[in-house]
Amino acid sequence: MPDAPLAHPSAFDLPHLLALKDAVVPTAVAAGRWARTLAARFEAGEDVLDVQAKTAPGDLVTFGDAEVQRRLVADLRPLSALRPQAPDVGFLGEEGLDERAAGAPTWVIDPIDGTHNFVRGAGPFCVSVGLVVDGVSVLGVIYDAGEDATYWAVRGAGAWRLVDGVAPQRLYGPEPRDLSHALVATNFTAESVRAARDGATFMAIAAATAGVRSSGAACHDFCRFAAGRIDLFWQVGLKAWDVAAGAVLVREAGGACVFADAPADWLRAPGLAAFAGQPGLVDAAIAAWRGAPG
Repeated sequence: MPDAPLAHPSAFDLPHLLALKDAVVPTAVAAGRWARTLAARFEAGEDVLDVQAKTAPGDLVTFGDAEVQRRLVADLRPLSALRPQAPDVGFLGEEGLDERAAGAPTWVIDPIDGTHNFVRGAGPFCVSVGLVVDGVSVLGVIYDAGEDATYWAVRGAGAWRLVDGVAPQRLYGPEPRDLSHALVATNFTAESVRAARDGATFMAIAAATAGVRSSGAACHDFCRFAAGRIDLFWQVGLKAWDVAAGAVLVREAGGACVFADAPADWLRAPGLAAFAGQPGLVDAAIAAWRGAPG
């Protein structure tokens, strides 16, 4: 099903969104590369991160998370060209940032997705910036620090991967394949491990596919689908900042991104069951989730 028309289309036509993308990409790259440097200093023994647990031992926050969010917001606020034809633009970010207004377009920020990876040097982490208008993700920029690559998508303009010194590459996702041949990805939280339904869903999908991988960063998995490296990603208990940029990236790469049983205002949902990938595989995964006991 195509996304619904925007209530303020003149403010978010394709040229305008592309201009915004051109402003957001260097901002995300600069913040992400700064975070990479900070992580390297921490790994070398400098006490620069101020690591703290939020809700569980695996749910971490650092000085890097807070500072990247601050830098992104400082750079996004001047993009006031939105305002002449649209309501004031709001902000929503993982680290205590909530400046939303009813009906307003919203910048949705995950300053460091994969913070545990960031702290431990255990895998990829990403900087993610999405723009949501009338409940639709229309622009997404994800800097993948593991690759030093930037993924972006604008509604109606495709999904792309940018690496310094290389021409932008358009992304079309993986070739269609049956579920039995699909490589899939998911991640776990303390909450999902305790939920019988989530465990049953994992067992059902894992048994029906060619293999399951876990990266520890949902934004990285959205990028992996767009690049054709996995066929399906699902995770329960995600927040808006985990998915706002990735949703448009997946859709513009030819996939489906569905927040199963989510409220219309999914930005305010306490937890999202997100399924992204080849449309038929997404349907099969959602059916497994809905049919799982518990």
